Amino acid sequence: MTPLKPKPLAVVIPVKDNFEGLQKTLEALWKEACISERVEIAVVDAGSCLTTSQWLLTQDHRIEHIRSAKDNGVYDAMNYGKNTVNASWIWFLGAGDIPEEGSLISLLDGLITWDPQQLQIHGVAIESPELGVPAHYRARWDSSMIWRNTTHHQGVIYPAELLKEHSFNVEHPILADYGLHLSLFQKAVKAQLHPLTICKVEAGGVSRRFDTNLYREEWKVKKSVLQGLQKWVHPIWLLLKYVFKKSGWPVRV
Repeated sequence: MTPLKPKPLAVVIPVKDNFEGLQKTLEALWKEACISERVEIAVVDAGSCLTTSQWLLTQDHRIEHIRSAKDNGVYDAMNYGKNTVNASWIWFLGAGDIPEEGSLISLLDGLITWDPQQLQIHGVAIESPELGVPAHYRARWDSSMIWRNTTHHQGVIYPAELLKEHSFNVEHPILADYGLHLSLFQKAVKAQLHPLTICKVEAGGVSRRFDTNLYREEWKVKKSVLQGLQKWVHPIWLLLKYVFKKSGWPVRV
């Protein structure tokens, strides 16, 4: 039997205790035309919700890869997913995140022209307003990342070959995506920026809580990636960011 040709795009969805969000994301994907022929889906379930695990068993005809088992957090699940799929490009969505209408077809039609050595970065929108969080993040890949998390994984389509060489650091349970992006930027990995907004991100993510755990972890990320003076100004910078956020100032930090 001739092996099936890999689909061009894989969507990896980690989930824990968010059955309704998972259904919302999958239904949004499934309603898109040609998804069964062109998109490979992997759901990596933490196994803590019996309803989720049982429902996934009924969907194995539409989901290529399903794992329901205890894991070491969302980035552990993302690492598992990226190593499981066969597509040339990988997109990570959280349970509850949904593609912008029409964006998936645009991605599939455009990816044949993409450079497989470059990240493909798009805009993302926050589904519901959150205090201190911009409603929209445009595609960026520049030195602003040294100071704040301006590129979010829901807006990035990753070359699978690049992710074989790099993993999300599970020791950073809040900001491992930021840590990976910052490391890749420092290594001069290139990115192509796109004007298309491809995802509405579900509100309430842990990286948008702006508590001491977030800023403590941001320092760990930066300490492991940055060098010299660029590194050592960050304890002061992070303290200022924390104070500004707690004061309610409308600053994008």
